[in-house]
Amino acid sequence: MALSPEHSTAALPMADLHVHQEPTPHLDRVLAQREGRPPYDWAAWRRRLVAEFPPGPERLAQVGTMRPVPLEVDADDELFVARVADVLSEHARSGGSYIEVRCGGDVVLRNGFMELFRRAERQVQVDFPALRAEPLAIVMPGAEPPSELAAKVDGCVRLAGEGLAGVDLMCFPYHSEADWTVAHRLAGRFADAGLGITAHAGELSTANIAAAAATPGLTRIGHGIHAIKDPALVDLLIDQDITLECALSCNVLFGVVQSLAEHPLVRFIDAGVKVTLATDDPVQVGTTIGAEYAAAASLGLTHNQLLGLTRNAIEAAFTTEQRRAELLAEIDAAAVSAAR
Repeated sequence: MALSPEHSTAALPMADLHVHQEPTPHLDRVLAQREGRPPYDWAAWRRRLVAEFPPGPERLAQVGTMRPVPLEVDADDELFVARVADVLSEHARSGGSYIEVRCGGDVVLRNGFMELFRRAERQVQVDFPALRAEPLAIVMPGAEPPSELAAKVDGCVRLAGEGLAGVDLMCFPYHSEADWTVAHRLAGRFADAGLGITAHAGELSTANIAAAAATPGLTRIGHGIHAIKDPALVDLLIDQDITLECALSCNVLFGVVQSLAEHPLVRFIDAGVKVTLATDDPVQVGTTIGAEYAAAASLGLTHNQLLGLTRNAIEAAFTTEQRRAELLAEIDAAAVSAAR
C-alpha cells in the first residue's frame, strides 16, 4: 500500500545518519528560549538564499555562514550540552529513534567531549527513552592545516575508546576531483581504531565518488546522488555494499536537484543501491526527519519501503551491536504491526 503525502509516518521507526551539529543555530534557539525572544528567522534566510545565490556550489557555500550568536558562547559546557540536546530532542520529537551527529571543527577535541555528548543524550532520554545517539567527527584532509589535522586525527583515535562512533571524511575540492591519498591513509588508521567511516562525495557532481568508494573501511557516502548519472558508479555502490545518506530537502534547497520529483532516491532503490534518509542541516534547511520520511512517501514509497530505509540505516549505523539489535527489533515489530 502506497502512502499518500498526507499519510502520517509518525508510527514508523526513523533514523538519521547524516545530521550536522549546526552549533550557532542551535545555540541561538537555546538562548532565545531562555531570553524570551524569537530565534533567528531561518525561513527568511532561505528565501534570500534562493533569491540571491544560484543553485549548486554558490548556494551550498552559504551553509554555516550565518551565525546568529557568537560561537564563543559554545565554550560553556552547560550551553554545549543544551545545544546538543536541542539537536537530539528535535529528532526525537519528529519520531526519530536513532541519530548520528557530525561534529566539525575541533569540537571533538574539547575536554570531556564524550561525557558532555552522553549527558545531552541522557537528558533527552528522560522524555524520549527510545532515543539513541552517536557522535561522528568531520575530518577534512587538504582543508585543515597539517598540525590541526594531526591533532584531530590523534583525538579521534583516542576517542574511539571512549565512544566516538565514526569519522566523516571531506576532501577538497568538493565538486571536482580531489587527491584522496591522505584521506585513504588516515582512513586506515581510523578503521584500525574501530571507527566507522563515511565520506562526503557526489553531492554536486560525479567527482570523488569512486575515490570515496576506494577509502579503506568506508561503508557509507554522504549524498553521492550524482552516481545515478553513471551506471558504472551505481554498480560500484552495489558491488561494494555502500549505503548512500540521502538528504531530500537539503538537495532541493541548495539546487543539487531541481525539485523533489527529480530526486534520484527512487531510482537508486529500484537499482538496488542501499539508501537512507537524512536531514543534513535541519535548522538551516527547515526540515525534520519526519518531514524527510513524508517527502519520501510523497515520491510513492510504500510503508514497507520506508521501513526498509530505516533498516538500511540501522544496519549501516556506527553504533554498538547491542543498540543495533534493539533498533532492528523495533523495526521488526513495526513491520509485524503494519502487516496486521
